[in-house]
Amino acid sequence: MSKKLIKSGILGVLLLPFFAFGQTALPSAGLTPESNLYFFDRLGETIRELLTFSKEGKARLEISFAAERIAEIKVVLEEKGVSAPGLGVAQARLSEHLTAASSIISKKKAAGEDVSSLSGDLDDELEDQKDALEKVFEDKKRALERKEEDLTKKLSAARKAGDTVQVTALLSEIAAVKAEKKNFEGDKEEQKKEFEKAKKNIEKEVNKKERAEKAIAEAEKEKQEAISEASKKGIVLAADAFAKFDRLLAQAKELFARENYQGAKQLAEQAEDSIEEEDEDETEDNDEGDAEDDDKDDDGEKDDLDKALDEIDNRD
Repeated sequence: MSKKLIKSGILGVLLLPFFAFGQTALPSAGLTPESNLYFFDRLGETIRELLTFSKEGKARLEISFAAERIAEIKVVLEEKGVSAPGLGVAQARLSEHLTAASSIISKKKAAGEDVSSLSGDLDDELEDQKDALEKVFEDKKRALERKEEDLTKKLSAARKAGDTVQVTALLSEIAAVKAEKKNFEGDKEEQKKEFEKAKKNIEKEVNKKERAEKAIAEAEKEKQEAISEASKKGIVLAADAFAKFDRLLAQAKELFARENYQGAKQLAEQAEDSIEEEDEDETEDNDEGDAEDDDKDDDGEKDDLDKALDEIDNRD
């Protein structure tokens, strides 16, 4: 490999994040772990770490690296899928960056430094990154669901046509998609836990009033997003759809006014959780309804499909 190519690769890795930030929620992924040239990415980040001398600068750098890992996860999922080896590399490095940033904050505080301002900034960035990562996972989940639905339709057509060869091939494909979905859900939950752990460690250093304000703002944002999502889907919300949310948030604001910031934060988080619970209940109801419709359309289709998939699993 020529020296000119090596120099261009290093320069590109060093400069890419500076051009990418501020334009989109995530920076450009650039090289991903699936590339044989990925070592350029790691080399560039190592150089940037060596050229960053302050603890605060290093903490901010780790968070910026975390954003790049999320961008890599997005690209790998879109281009290679859940089973790609590079996905695990990007996820592991994301966890390392989150842990490193949290560790720097803890060490600065142990040294007697005031880290509330830095913690607040990093916490805001982590919240944005958490939202971006959740969207990446949600997009992939929907893509897998669409793929499974398409294959299931093709399976039904193949059965009606009596094409046993096609039926066998489609059953294998459906089994593979189901396995991919199962693995994906595990990866998603593990990454979510890592993010929550890092956020909690950093949030501990933000003063209680700011944390309460942030929790209330996030709860209100969650409600608006739920309303917007319902509107996009053409769902008419009941008059009391947010009754529990409104009650909890009103109590949170009341406690905040009394300067009970810890209580206000807890109630605001409960209010936000109440919306997520409603979403889960609605999804379950819709799934049950869809299942009933499917049974009416073809009573024996689901049982036959499950038996065939079990046979494939037993052969494996």
